[in-house]
Amino acid sequence: MLAERDSQSSRRAWASRVFLTCWLVYTVFWTPYIVREHFPAIAIAESGELNVKRYLGWTGDIFSGPRGGAYINNNPGASLTGAIPLLMLRPLLVRVDRWNQRLPRRRPIGESDPILLRMMAEGREYYFLLVAFITVALVMAPATALGVAMLCGRIIQAGVPAAQAAAAAVMCGVGTPLLFRTGHLNHNLLVGDAGFIALLLLWDPSDRPLRPARAASAGLLAGYSVLCDYSGVVVAAVTAIYVWFRCGGDSRTRGRCAAAYLAGLTPGIAALLVYQQWAFGSFYRPSQHYMMPTAPTALGYRGFGWPSPVLVWANFFDPRFGLFPYCPALLLALMAPLAARTRRRLPDREMRLILIYCLLFVLFCAANQYSWLQPSTGFRYLVPVVPLVALMAIQGAQLLPRIVQWGIAIASLMWSLIVAGAHQNDVRLAAATFWDRRFALPWMIRFGEVGKPVTRVWVLLTYLFTVLAIAWIWAGPVARRFQRRPAGD
Repeated sequence: MLAERDSQSSRRAWASRVFLTCWLVYTVFWTPYIVREHFPAIAIAESGELNVKRYLGWTGDIFSGPRGGAYINNNPGASLTGAIPLLMLRPLLVRVDRWNQRLPRRRPIGESDPILLRMMAEGREYYFLLVAFITVALVMAPATALGVAMLCGRIIQAGVPAAQAAAAAVMCGVGTPLLFRTGHLNHNLLVGDAGFIALLLLWDPSDRPLRPARAASAGLLAGYSVLCDYSGVVVAAVTAIYVWFRCGGDSRTRGRCAAAYLAGLTPGIAALLVYQQWAFGSFYRPSQHYMMPTAPTALGYRGFGWPSPVLVWANFFDPRFGLFPYCPALLLALMAPLAARTRRRLPDREMRLILIYCLLFVLFCAANQYSWLQPSTGFRYLVPVVPLVALMAIQGAQLLPRIVQWGIAIASLMWSLIVAGAHQNDVRLAAATFWDRRFALPWMIRFGEVGKPVTRVWVLLTYLFTVLAIAWIWAGPVARRFQRRPAGD
């Protein structure tokens, strides 16, 4: 019993370090861009409603509703989540907004996006910058870091040495497009975070019987993923399959777990239906039904039709938004089936489930013509599959010599940091952009655009602080352990 507690404590300690490392890197690399999902969150914080009529015209993703008001062309889950820290920090936001509006109005320096022009015209640029930071530091960063930390804990449970498990988890969190996508509030990544955490909750390396409480928690996460985006139906379907398989042959246990899962799934689905009825007057018609169609979305039903082979290829290989250009190391996942006899591999059942999960997401995104709009923000539609593909890539990498594995890992980590640091939607331009900016991060560039340029000293101090903080996260507990050791040991 004592040994088991020590094992749990050690596992939590390693997972905590992974969480803090990923959270810190995600927060430092935040991007100062206000996107569609921000506006309902801001409206909730400012006026207590999801109606964004106040911001109609700021972006083409906001449209007038059929019964009045204005709404975004997507499900509200990410916005509802983003509103939580904004409501908690509302007094701070109000003070910053008032201070900001007392400053002299100015135009942005250099080329700027239309939303920044609107911010500065109204004297609210620092207010919106603070909103962007809060939604990364208190929503996107902790949500993604939690999934990566849970992955570390589960891998340790599966028998992988703690240091190796932590390294694999950090690589998954920082050395893949998860870093790029965590930069601002994004519904696709929240769908992926919810789905990944749900699968990790259901997975038990010891294959102990599934408890209804875990099934209900997985259902809550699956329902939340649907509330964020309709691609969440893939999460709901696959987690339901996993719950069914994890219950074994006991019909009574299976019935209880299935009921618990459905009970957990219900709130998210119900919230989406209520929102659609309130905003558009229909439970079952999505927001996209009411917006003006664009060229790509005029095909099929509001841009959703049969899967397109061309779009499958583009989602994987287009340098503007393809998975593999953003992270070439994930190609090692194709070697995973060849590594079936390696020492550390995914269980057969879980491997089949991962393949089903990835296949359904690939088909969903290939049927969704909105995927062609990704060049505006870069890779995002396939982001829910990234952590699972990374797991397969880690398994496939075991076929390579250890020195090659380390080389690929370091190269992938550096490439991910460059792409996120440049936040360039076309990866072919990422390295040149980052060099031209002298390694300044996107938020540093934005401060320069609003008239508060960040000097090279601040760039250096930012990186130095990040490196020292990460060193403390990993070396600090070890140093304290030696300090507590008796002098005669």
